[in-house]
Amino acid sequence: MSLLTEELKKFGFQCGIEFQAYIQNTGKYMSLIIEGKRQAGDTIHTYDFYKVKFYKNYSSRITVYGEHLTPFQLLKRVKSYLYYRKKYLKERRTTT
Repeated sequence: MSLLTEELKKFGFQCGIEFQAYIQNTGKYMSLIIEGKRQAGDTIHTYDFYKVKFYKNYSSRITVYGEHLTPFQLLKRVKSYLYYRKKYLKERRTTT
């Protein structure tokens, strides 16, 4: 297992295909998705990181958090996203 996969598992992601697909379900209708790809001639994979919200009778809504990220940039972006999501959820609980 790669270091990237190990780190993403620590953050709660499941590995679909190593270096290519990772997912974390964050709710009944929402998922965080990481897609990896490597172009011909590239030495490393680059990653897209986004959130998908699925609607029953409507088109899905996609929020992109990063495109063409190196593994280092990806981990930094994921860590930042999860930190602020946790902070938001904590504040939301205290106000309701």
